[in-house]
Amino acid sequence: MSSLERTGWRDERISRRHREYGFNCPAADLDFVAVEYNYAKPVALVEYKLHTATVNYSHPTYRAQNHLASNHNPPLPYFIAFYWPDIWAYRVVPMNDQARSWFVKDRVYTEREYVKKLYQMRDQVIAAEVEKLSDT
Repeated sequence: MSSLERTGWRDERISRRHREYGFNCPAADLDFVAVEYNYAKPVALVEYKLHTATVNYSHPTYRAQNHLASNHNPPLPYFIAFYWPDIWAYRVVPMNDQARSWFVKDRVYTEREYVKKLYQMRDQVIAAEVEKLSDT
């Protein structure tokens, strides 16, 4: 059987039911995965995690997400963004070559720096109201 539900905040019935499908039918327990997109076209796959989370980057969950992003046409940047909600900063771990072209591994980005990268991935200029985000 797969691992137990850890967060408790979502409807656990589907998680419990899916575990009954057996060992050879695994599913990923994701915290908050986002498809960053522009005009209905994906530009990145991001898994957001609280900064205190521990991650085994070689786990099949992350390998599957990497496979999904890297085999998209064109390949998408795939990265894990650890966040601090009290100061809104992001430590980014690029998981494929496309993400490494955008982010330095384990660098902590201010919110403004991080959001600016998200706009750049879309070939967009950061909006004036977003540019005003404070860098604490």
